[in-house]
Amino acid sequence: MFGYVRPLKGELKVREYEKFKAVYCGLCHRLKKRCGFAARFVVNFDFTFMAMLLSESDNPCWEYRRCIASPYKKKCCHCEDPALDIAAEYSVILAYWKLRDSITDDNFWSALKSRVMALLLKRSYKKAANASPEFDSLVRKNLTELSELEKERCPSLDKTADRFAEILKSAAAGVVSEERRRILEQIFYHTGRIVYLLDAVDDLKENFESESYNPLIYRFGLSAGNMDDETAAAVELTLRHSQNLLSSAFELLPNGPWTDINTNIIYYGLPWVSEKVFSGEWQSVNRIEKADKH
Repeated sequence: MFGYVRPLKGELKVREYEKFKAVYCGLCHRLKKRCGFAARFVVNFDFTFMAMLLSESDNPCWEYRRCIASPYKKKCCHCEDPALDIAAEYSVILAYWKLRDSITDDNFWSALKSRVMALLLKRSYKKAANASPEFDSLVRKNLTELSELEKERCPSLDKTADRFAEILKSAAAGVVSEERRRILEQIFYHTGRIVYLLDAVDDLKENFESESYNPLIYRFGLSAGNMDDETAAAVELTLRHSQNLLSSAFELLPNGPWTDINTNIIYYGLPWVSEKVFSGEWQSVNRIEKADKH
């Protein structure tokens, strides 16, 4: 959906990167299996991270499969993991309601792409919502509350970021172990908060020009589509706060087959993405990264 949560490839060992790609490919296959072909278009790094965190498998299962991106050569995929099903359903639900939210907020022509995507994703959404009705309800509730804050031109970063963070936090609701669930709730909550704030920074210029809501504009009274040094420092400070709490929660999890990759994402990937977003380089870097997904 956003793509900010990803590993820093240069700091991964080859086998770790291959494992990460295998989870990404496995998620793509489960999206098709659980929600239909159109669901594959919403596969992303953020929910690959979620799948690895939710996975409780000590011995991952691997298979070689063909796909639309690699029809002639089979690719290694992580499989037979309930965490992939959960991440697949949740990603479709969140993608669909974010599209519906864009349709409501934007004018007809600006929302045309979202209308087409929502229409293509509707059948997949219904399958995902039927399988995970509680998460669907929580997404709708929190996005509705977020939409109300946006209509009010809410100047609080915490209030708006909290609504999105609560959505990701609820992804841990089905974890049986109370201790593990509470740890994952903190990890997902602060990941959601970081994603929301990075998205606000990334979209600031576009939102300012289109007169769309962006919490940074109202929180800091911005009169242009960029931040001065003082504003940027204040936003970086609140991001570091969530980064520190995310890291502290992650350290409480026991080691498993995905620990090295998730460590890279939290300690290297997120800070690197943040740096690129604040420097204005993210859009061009992201296009290159997307081309290297498969």
